[in-house]
Amino acid sequence: MQHLDFIVTAAPAISIEGGRVLGFVGAGGIATALTIVMVAGIREPKGSAATGGAPAKKGRIRKKLTSDQAQWTGVAAGTFYMAAGSLWTVGGQLSDAFSGLITNGGFGSAGTGAVSLVLAAIMYFREMTPGKSAFTGIIAAGVWASAGGIWGIPQALILTGAGALGIS
Repeated sequence: MQHLDFIVTAAPAISIEGGRVLGFVGAGGIATALTIVMVAGIREPKGSAATGGAPAKKGRIRKKLTSDQAQWTGVAAGTFYMAAGSLWTVGGQLSDAFSGLITNGGFGSAGTGAVSLVLAAIMYFREMTPGKSAFTGIIAAGVWASAGGIWGIPQALILTGAGALGIS
């Protein structure tokens, strides 16, 4: 009598193809998602005391980004705007325009490193509303990327992390 051993394995119920935890997202998709996060997160929740509305329904949860969260969400969104291209080039154009205000000779000899320092000082020392913080973060992403040096570290970390998740 012949004896056969069978090894039976179950197919995995969930598979992460090619290391893509979120499936295929792409730079444009993540730029869109981060924009939605910023817009939804900087608006005052409905029914809050600040807007004078009636109290929100019990059990309804709404989140609001803090100034710091909005700022770093803006930096991440700005980084993906540059990577996505297409419609998202507006973020880079805003960064170039802001940078041009300082580097075009009005302040003497100043480069994008100086613009990066100005933005870092504003972001660190000024407490802004979440909307202004998000806008500043978007501008900072483009300026820091063009300045290079240590200013390129946030962009490198964001894009490396996105690549590790399979988002790029």
